[in-house]
Order: sequence, then structure tokens, then C-alpha cells
Amino acid sequence: MKQTWQPLASGLLFFVSCMAPVVAEEPSNDWPFDRNPPREQSWPFNRDQTTGSEGMRPVAEPGDPVLEVPADWDAAIDTPSSEIPTAPQVQTGPIRILPPGVGDASGAPSDFEAPANDPVSLFPAGPSAGGRGDLPTRAVGARPGEAGTGIEVGALGKVDEASVGLLDDRNGGLGTAMWSGTDRRVVEQLIAQVPGPTNSPTLGALSRRLLLTSARPPQGTSSGPSLLALRLQRLNGAGRSDDIARLYARAGVSQPSPAAAMEFALATLATGDRDAACNLLGGLPVGGDPGTDLVAGFALKLSIFCQISGGMTAAANLTVDLAREQGLDAPYFLSLAAAATDGLSLDAAEPRLLDPLIYRMMGLAGRVLPGDVVGRLVPSLLVPVAEDSALDPEVRIAAAERAAALGLIDGDQMAAAYLAVSYTREDVAGVRVGVEPASPYRRRALFHQAVLDERVPAGRADLLAMLFFRERGGDAYAATLAAHRGSLASVPPSNVLTSFAPLAVRAFIEQGDRVRAGMWLSVVEGAALDTSQVRELAAVLRLIDPNTVAGAPLPPLVDADAEVAPSISIPAFLQPALNDLAAGGAAREFAALEIVLLDALGLQLPASVWDAVLVSGGLPGGEVAPVAVSQRLKLASSQKRVGETVLLTLAALSDGGVGQAHPQTLSETVKALRIVGLEQEARRLAAEALMARIGDRT
Repeated sequence: MKQTWQPLASGLLFFVSCMAPVVAEEPSNDWPFDRNPPREQSWPFNRDQTTGSEGMRPVAEPGDPVLEVPADWDAAIDTPSSEIPTAPQVQTGPIRILPPGVGDASGAPSDFEAPANDPVSLFPAGPSAGGRGDLPTRAVGARPGEAGTGIEVGALGKVDEASVGLLDDRNGGLGTAMWSGTDRRVVEQLIAQVPGPTNSPTLGALSRRLLLTSARPPQGTSSGPSLLALRLQRLNGAGRSDDIARLYARAGVSQPSPAAAMEFALATLATGDRDAACNLLGGLPVGGDPGTDLVAGFALKLSIFCQISGGMTAAANLTVDLAREQGLDAPYFLSLAAAATDGLSLDAAEPRLLDPLIYRMMGLAGRVLPGDVVGRLVPSLLVPVAEDSALDPEVRIAAAERAAALGLIDGDQMAAAYLAVSYTREDVAGVRVGVEPASPYRRRALFHQAVLDERVPAGRADLLAMLFFRERGGDAYAATLAAHRGSLASVPPSNVLTSFAPLAVRAFIEQGDRVRAGMWLSVVEGAALDTSQVRELAAVLRLIDPNTVAGAPLPPLVDADAEVAPSISIPAFLQPALNDLAAGGAAREFAALEIVLLDALGLQLPASVWDAVLVSGGLPGGEVAPVAVSQRLKLASSQKRVGETVLLTLAALSDGGVGQAHPQTLSETVKALRIVGLEQEARRLAAEALMARIGDRT
């Protein structure tokens, strides 16, 4: 770890050794030297004290007289004081890190009123790099003859920090005791496997609830990192910057760990709250090696950002110098700082991903966003960009559609992005007859307006059918469903709209509206359409709610704790699935997965059903969870450890996602969620998995 005082101390010793014959001045407290700067030089580092830019004044001009007699500094001055030229003022008080007005209590004295010769402060005010509490656990060996009794020493963490959250039992939380019986180190190791950005609505909702639940922290020693910081890191990775900002504002986290302070700052930068981000400098560490310590490097960069945004270019330039000296590897960020302070244009390659600090720094530097900006934004910036009215409407739509795919925005927000596009009536009329713009973002915006303008339900259904057929399976399908949720609900089920009915069933299932999905399924069943299409839609809907499909309720589900199942026959609704097993192909895979998921939800099946699955070729392939995760999941669910069960469910499905998971892994996760009381979540997970296998006929 670099220590900035070492080279300065070495230089000072060299200077003193060379000047030994000379009577030394009484040292002052000016930083960074413990001697007063020469009178002929600007302080510090020959920079202009207003702008901080580099400049040099010669000590003496050619032809100037040379003083051969030492000046008598104590002699009286006869010249009137008004005729004495004013010397440049030397900065001897602190250079403020926070912009003016940020972090000042009402009536508190300004930092600029500090006593003269106070040191210049260019670092945040958090704990020193050596005093941070996020060090790894240390194992202390046993004494001779006491093998197996070694003690593990580690930080217990701050209870007030680890337990904070936005969700409780009343608003979707998993319970204050969700970590009861779970070792803290298990949580710290597995929480890294919580999926970040995911297009699975079920996994996204589960991970959000897990990470935002206010709960008593797990017991045991910490392996080093702050549990709150780990939670915030996953939330930021998933794009939940709004949730983090609300957590910071409401939960009253007064003294977050340095790692947690960094995650809070990233989230508040993403949401555009500069003051909150700069206030978090007080929790970031002093010192540290920015070349190897991520938090120390972030503290330096945030200091530079806050100084520039507060108009303190001199302080920013000094911090940039310090960052370069200490080996901060951030050439593009430092080039933005140079552009923002001195208007310099330095060559530096843009990073592959733009994080909130770089994105906001680009704004200070006046940089134009690259054409592919949306694809390079970290998820936490998608919603802020989608809602930024100063940006190009198509950029906003691209960001909003990507955010909708990750479940970060609702239908109203998606619709607002589409409505930001300017258009004429001719443009809207054109998309109805196939005259479409080249831009897919503009095309979808015009279709959205056309659907809103249509007053006849049948005409609206036709436009929605065109949209759903076109976008299904693409990146914008989730955005299409979200933006048109209200329009879809406004079309009443009708036997006149039989061609639209299968699309409506599928759309409502994916939106989680099982009531409307069941109403439209009745239209499909009455129209004598493709029987396999009807069967697959009914099978998916049955997993969500066994009472939705008229005439085909599930038999009573057996308690998961029951040891012996009663003798039962094959349910009538399952006979088509057995027929599909014999048919082979995609229909066989769908039927096999359906049977596995029904079993996981508690439906007891006779041995003849499993014989049919075995004879047909077994289960379809997919991503299998690690054996250790599967075994731990069974143990955690059997002991009703809710938080650990959800955490292991996410770990089991994080690699391939729900649609690519092996039926055995899906069975284990669905069953585990049911056992710990998350019945609705188990059904949603099962329905999402089966929907991924449904044919493309709908």
C-alpha cells in the first residue's frame, strides 16, 4: 500500500541535509512541505490558485539586481501601505471536498473559516485504510492436545447495518426471522450467486424480496465483507438503484461500512442525487492503495467528481495529481476530469461499460453520449436514462425496453417513453397498412399510439395481435406486454375474437393475471381450435391456480410432510399428457416437464405415470444445479429456513435461468419453496418454466 508521506519525507531529509549551513526558518504547517513556500512562487505546485492549472513564474528575471546583503526583515517600512503591491493570496486553510451547501448543518461554520495553516484536506473522512472492519476471518489454531477446538476470529458486523431493509411482513418481506438457523458465512458466500440482471420475473421478484427484507442478521462470524454491502452490490447489479436510494433515505443508515457507502453512492449517482452521493464521502476510507483497493479508488474518483460539480477546480486538479501519483488506473475518468476543469481533450479509450460515476462525469465534461450508449449502460442507469426528457426519444425507448425486459419499470413508464416520440397522423396511419419507419423504436412507438387511438375492441385486438406476433421471442416483447397491459385488458373476451384468444391467454399468463387468462381460455376451448394448443395453455394455467380451468380442478394436494401417499388413480386432465409422452418430440418434453412440476407442487401420481415417463425416454435435458446446492436446499427447506431456501433456489437457477433448467432442478426448487410456505412463488416458478417449453403455435 502506497504511503504519500514517504516520498515527501525523503525529499525533506535531502533538503535539510543540503541546507545544513543555513539557518533554517521556523517551519509552518503549510501542506505538503513543513517550510514556507518561496515568496517568488505560487502555492502549491506552481499551479494557478484560482483554476489549479499548471504555470511557472521565474524566480528572478534577467537583469534584476542581486541582493548581496541579507535583507533586514525586521526593519521598519516607510513606504505607505497603500503603495505596497498586494502579494498573491496563499491558500493555507482547508480545500473543501464537498461542494458548497452539501453536508452543512444549519448555522455551522464554513470550512473556509478554519484557522490559518490548517492542512489541506483532499480525502474523505471515513475510517483509515488500516482500520476498516471488512477484514477476512482469521483462524486461531488449537493448543497442543486440543485438536478440533480452534477458534475462528472475525468481525460480527454492525447489527443496525446488517438488518436494515424496506420490506417486512406487511409489504412482501420474507420475515424478520428468515435467517434463523443459517450461518452467516453461508449467506456471505451464496449471496454472490443471486442473479443480477435477469429476464425471469419470478427470480427477479424473489431476489428483490430477499435483498430488501428487514431481518435479524444470520448468526456467526463474518468472513470479511459487510452483509449490507453484499446485498447492495447485488441490488445495484440488478438495476435496483431506486430501491437502494429509498433504503438510504428511509432506513437511517448513519454509519455504513466503506463498501456499503460506495454502493449507496453508486445508487444515488444513478438516480441523479448528487448531494446524497457527495455526503457519502464521509463514510469512505482515508488512504489505501487505489491501484488494488476498489473502495479507495472509488473514494478518490468521487472526491474529484464532487469537487468539480461544486466548482472547486483547484481542489479537483490537486486530487487528480494525487490519484495519478498513487497509481489510480482510470485513464478515461481522469481524462473527463481534465476536460471538465481545464477544457483539455486527452486520448483515453472509453470503458466497455458506463457506470453511474463515469456517466455523470461525462455530463460534467460535456461529452456526447456514444451511439451505442444503451447497450453499454450498467442496469442501474437504465431507468434514469429512460426518464431523462433531455435525451433523444429513441435513446429513451431503447433504455426503457431493456429495463422492461429486466422487470425494472412498469407499463406506465414504458408507455411514457413511447409517447415521447413526435409523430403525425399520417405516421400512425402508415403503420396500420404496413408503411413503417426504419427505426424499430419509432415503429413500436407509432404502434402504441395507433392502439391508443383505436376505439373499436376488434380493431384494437387486431393491432395487438400484429404487435404480439411480431415481437414475441424478441428483446422488446416484455416492453410490448408492459406498455399495452391496459389496452389488452380493455378488450372483452368474445367468440368473435377466436384468433386473438390464444395470444390473450398467453399474454395474461405472463402478466400474472390468471382470471382474465381463464376467461380467454374459455373462448379458445369453445372455438374447437388446435387441441394441443388448448392443452398446453390449460396446463400452464393449471400450475398457477388449480381452480382456474373449469371442469379440470386438481385433486387435493398432499401435504409435503406426508410419508405415505394414499392409493390414487390418474387424474383425467393428465391423460392428454400421457398421450403426448408416446408422441415424442417437443410435445413429449412438454408433457414430461408438466408431470414433474405437478409432482413438485404436491400432486401424488401413481407409479404408472412415472413408468410412462421412463419408457418415453426420460426427462428432457437442461442445466443441472451443483450437487452441493441441491443437497443443501433439501436440508434448508426441511428445517424451514426461509432465507436460506430462497438463496439456494436462486443459486440453483442462476446459471441457465428458469427456461434452461433441468426438470430435476426445477422440481427441487419448486418443492423447496412450497415446503417453507412460499406456495404462490412456487407456482409462478413452475408456470414460468412450463411456459418456456410451450409451442410457437400460439
